[in-house]
Parts: sequence; structure tokens; C-alpha cells
Amino acid sequence: MNAGDVLKRAGVVTGVAAGVIGAVYGAERAVVARMRHGDDPDADSPLVPTFDTELDIDSHDHGVLRVISRGEGPPIVFAHGVTLSSRVWAKQFDSVPAAGFRAIAFDARGHGASNVGESGYSVDNLADDVRSVLVALDLHDAILVGHSMGGMAIQAFVIRHPHIAHERASGMVLMSTAPSMPMSDARRLRGALERVAGMTPDVGMLLRQKNLGFLLARVGFGEDPHSSHVEATRQMLAECSRATLRDSSRALLALDLTGGLPNITMPTLVIGGTRDAITPVRQSRELAELIPNARLEEFEGAGHMLMYERTDDVDKLIIEFARECLV
Repeated sequence: MNAGDVLKRAGVVTGVAAGVIGAVYGAERAVVARMRHGDDPDADSPLVPTFDTELDIDSHDHGVLRVISRGEGPPIVFAHGVTLSSRVWAKQFDSVPAAGFRAIAFDARGHGASNVGESGYSVDNLADDVRSVLVALDLHDAILVGHSMGGMAIQAFVIRHPHIAHERASGMVLMSTAPSMPMSDARRLRGALERVAGMTPDVGMLLRQKNLGFLLARVGFGEDPHSSHVEATRQMLAECSRATLRDSSRALLALDLTGGLPNITMPTLVIGGTRDAITPVRQSRELAELIPNARLEEFEGAGHMLMYERTDDVDKLIIEFARECLV
């Protein structure tokens, strides 16, 4: 099959998918309404991090990375997933400082309040941005926590900059993430899909429609999510620019870190949900197999957004792991 055939078929699939989304939306409006009116302990919470300091640091390619922090003590650095922002760590910005750690989070390039920089999006740039944060803040004994794309950035940082990682970090937590993308070796098909990605409508426009966007954001969750968590996710997705969605997603299509992971010596905790439809739990298991002595924790019935879905359990794992690494 040549690239033209792929594009034609992709166009048909896109049209069918749009019809399916419309049908599903019509069939599940009642479900959305029930979710919005169900029990929700965070219904009255804005789910926005409380922080002590906010600053901008320069990236290596003249971009700007927005960083927030709260608390005092050994640093735990949080890196979010694609199309999200540091807002996603709102609950961890309460629990981590309360446990005696300093919570630090940064908006990835092109996300939230950060600028992309001159060299655009790539896995190497994500790795260099993690380095920029650690060096600019002069952090030592940091625990690096990465969700989805953030987990890929942390893997790439430890592989690309092992000496800096050894000097400034004591452990890493890889949550709902993957060592590679299934498309990373299929160059011709990947190229065709990248061109299709540039032709698709503005997904943000769909996400800005409150009910339809809510239904689309629901895909990131497993069983019985709270409405407030889905809505916070929808808002972050809707705020992400079309260019960032397109270009950052394209960059991840080429991800393949499997060759470097067996060389990692840093203590590693891998966390996944068995109902994750975005980075299936088999990818967490692969990570745990590739990284020497990595520990794997799985949450039955949970989806991709573990910081919301299993907050107490995830926070306990991160804090206990951080204490073990510091000892």
C-alpha cells in the first residue's frame, strides 16, 4: 500500500470515526448527565495547584519553561502528559508538601504557560527540558515523576544525560507511560499518518464543546471516574493549541527508548492501570522488564489518569518510594 492509499483510507476512517463519535454522543448524553450529577468529593474544588513560587526558566533553545513549587524538603519533580499541563498535579501539590517534600512541576514546551523554543518538538528536546529544570533550580536527590509523555521525557533524560541524572536525581516514577510507540519502526506508514494529522480538524474545537468534550476526555479514565476529574482533564485538553497537539504528538510517533533502558541503574517505580486505553498496561510491564530491578505496581480497573483515579494510593507509593531512595 502506498502513502496515497493510506491517506485515502485514513480519510474514510476519519469520516466514519466522526459518525461514530456523533452516534456515541447521542446515545451517551444521559450517561454524561448522570456522571455530572453523581457523588463527587471534588465537586467544589477547582483542582488547581496551590504553590509558593512560580518562575520561568530558559530552555536550551531559547524557549521558556514555567515552573511552580510548593513546600520544603527533598524535591519531587512532576512532568505531565501531552496536551495537559502542571494543573494535573493539583492533588499531589497538597499531599507531597504535607509529607515533608518539595513539590515541583513544570509545563512542558508549548503546553500551559511554557513556550516551545526554536527547535520545536522532539523526544531529545523533552529530555533536555528535564535537564534544564534540574540544573536551573540546582536540584539534588530529586525524585522524577513522569506521566505519559512526561514519563517518556524522564526516560529519555536518564538515557541521554546519565551523568547529570546520577548527580541530581535519586529515583524515577514512570506512570501510565511507554518505552516506545507501536509506529516507531513503520516509517512509511508513520509519515502518512503524520500528514493526516496535519489535515484533521481542530480537536480543541470539539473539546471546547462541554458535553462532547467531556465524553472525549472520559476516554482517559477507567471505571467510575469522578465528573470533576474528567472536566478538569477536558479543560486542559481544550486549552492546548492545535499546533502543540499536532507537533508534539508527531514527535512521539518516533519514540523508541528500548535500547537504552537496560543500561539504567536508577531506582525505578513503574505504575499502570489495567483499563488504560492510551498507554495499555502491557507497556508498563515492558518498562518494568527492560529497566533493571524496576518495581511494577498495577491498579485494577484504573485508566490513564491515575493521579485523579487513585490519588491516595498513588501518592502513598510515590512518597514511600521517595523515602526509600533517599535512605
